Amino acid sequence: MPVIDGANLKVAKETAMTTDKILNTNKDILSTVEDTLKAVTGDRGSDANQMQNLAVGNGFSVSSMPSFDSIMSGGVPNFGGMGGDISKIATTFINGLQLVKSLSGKSNSGFSSDKSYEELMNTVLGVSALVTGSQQAVTTRRSALEQAGQSIGQAQDIKGSIDQNTQLQVQAGLTINELIGVMNGAVGSLQADNQRRLTDISNSKKALTYGGN
Repeated sequence: MPVIDGANLKVAKETAMTTDKILNTNKDILSTVEDTLKAVTGDRGSDANQMQNLAVGNGFSVSSMPSFDSIMSGGVPNFGGMGGDISKIATTFINGLQLVKSLSGKSNSGFSSDKSYEELMNTVLGVSALVTGSQQAVTTRRSALEQAGQSIGQAQDIKGSIDQNTQLQVQAGLTINELIGVMNGAVGSLQADNQRRLTDISNSKKALTYGGN
C-alpha cells in the first residue's frame, strides 16, 4: 500500500517552484539579451542617413574647384563642377577690375612678367570663387547642423545613436578637409604674390644689368 511521505513531498514542491522561478528568470534574461542584441546590431540607416550630407553633398565643395593654374582656359574662365552662381559672381568680379590680358600687350607671350601676371590673375579669380563658395557653404552647413542637432537623442535605440555619432564624426572630418582646402587656396594666393615679387626683382635686375652694359 503506497505511503505519502509528507516531508519529501514538501521538498519536492519547493524544488518544483524554485525550478519554475529559475526557468522564468532565464526566459527574462533571454528576452533581455535578445532586446540588447537588436539594440546593438542591424541597419539603422534611417537614423544616420539624415546626417550624411551635412558637410559635403549639398552645395559648394572645395574639391569641385579646378586648380588655380587651369582656371583660365583660352582666356575664358573654367570653374569645373562649381555652381553657376558662384562662377558668375567670380567672373563678374574679375571683369569689374577691367584688367589687361597681358602686361606686354602680346597674346601667348613668353615674357616672365606676362606669365607671372597671368598666374596672379588666375589666383585672384580662383580665390574669388573660393571665398564666394565658402560663404555659401557656411550658411548651408550651419542650417544642416542645426537640423541634425534637433534629431540627436531621438534614435530608436543605442545602435541608432552609435550610427548617428559615427556619421557626425565622418561629417566633422569632411568639414575639416574643406577647411584645409580653403587654407590651401590662401597659401596659393600667397605663393602667387611671392612669384610676382620674384619676377619683378628678376626683371629689375635684368633691366639694370642691360643699362649698365
